[in-house]
Amino acid sequence: METDSVTGALNRTGFFHKVREILESEPEQDFAIAYFNIQRFKTVNDLFGYESGDELLKRAAQILAGCFLNPLAVGRLEADRFVALTKKEDMDLERLPELLHRTYTKGELNLDLYGKCGVYFIPRHTKLSVSEMCDRAKIAKSNISNQFVQPYAVFNEQMRVDYEQRSIALFHLDDGIKNGEIQVYYQPIYDAWTGGIALAEALARWFSGEFGSISPAKFIPTLEESGYITKLDYHVYQTVYNLIEKRRKEGKRVVDIGVNLSRMDLMDKHIMDTILEDVKNSDLPSGSISYELTESAYAGMSEDGNSFLTKMHEEGTKLLVDDFGSGVSSFSTIRDFDFDILKLDMGFVQKIGLNRKNNNIIISLIELAHRLDLKVIAEGVETKEQADFLRNYGCDYFQGYYFAKPMPQEEFEALLDKQS
Repeated sequence: METDSVTGALNRTGFFHKVREILESEPEQDFAIAYFNIQRFKTVNDLFGYESGDELLKRAAQILAGCFLNPLAVGRLEADRFVALTKKEDMDLERLPELLHRTYTKGELNLDLYGKCGVYFIPRHTKLSVSEMCDRAKIAKSNISNQFVQPYAVFNEQMRVDYEQRSIALFHLDDGIKNGEIQVYYQPIYDAWTGGIALAEALARWFSGEFGSISPAKFIPTLEESGYITKLDYHVYQTVYNLIEKRRKEGKRVVDIGVNLSRMDLMDKHIMDTILEDVKNSDLPSGSISYELTESAYAGMSEDGNSFLTKMHEEGTKLLVDDFGSGVSSFSTIRDFDFDILKLDMGFVQKIGLNRKNNNIIISLIELAHRLDLKVIAEGVETKEQADFLRNYGCDYFQGYYFAKPMPQEEFEALLDKQS
């Protein structure tokens, strides 16, 4: 009952049991758990059939059991996921790449197979269960950025924190919106010539009562990957809409506010139809809310998404191409669609003055944008020198910490009132 029927290795229950026995019998010995999986394993099943796939799994278990790691226990958790317990002294990280590349031959066809490995060094006298140890090794594996450069990773606590924040984003998004934990912050965008607030960008910030502050760098990519980003984007859009409507009724100054549209938004017909209907039927002046698209969002846009943006533009809505220069499709993006504003990627701005080539690229991009009747926003302006350089070469707007950081709605409204 503790043996995997396909490979002859331990199954999940057997591995957990065996490892716990070893740890309890040698409390002063240092151990490590390695978590492996075979990349493109499904290809073997598709090309050669499940019998060949099972044969490969059996062979993988044999290779792992007899390798330089001298494993004390080898288990197959599921599918092509294997785990091994080794002594710390046998965990030779430098030799792991040779273990993680094999060529599978069937008839005249050779198939290169690569693996990934996450490593967790077990602290002595740990209170963690074996399952939790394996989870940490798995988290390490998920942090491998380029498996062909380094196909393994060693667990550290920051990985766990990052993983928890990503998990929170997936499982607590609805509660975060409902309970007001996800707030909309506003970063003013300043006119390069008058120095006044001309526009603003709406940004999501998450302050969880249970988990603390959650970094946008963690929850935004996770929501984009999962498709849940549409819920967040619509929440931001509704909040901005309500703010502009409130201030207009109060007779207070308003500025155009940009909200982000992700690739998933441009594939969601319900959201596109809802926003378009709001634009058509709204009492707000045309262009009160503008929409920012990253190059990746535009590059992967569906026919419905393209039609949506065209109709929005016809209604007078301003469209911004965000992070211009950060991707590979920059020029085709502005060639093929009528954007109104180009947001120059902060990577260029932050290198102003460091080399002549970077400066000349910025000058050329500003000139190109103006020839195409586009305004230019420079993102990430952090110094007076950067602002002076950009102003001298005709940049229209500044956004960055030198002028203002993203701020809660109350502070943003107070700032607008002060400039009225």
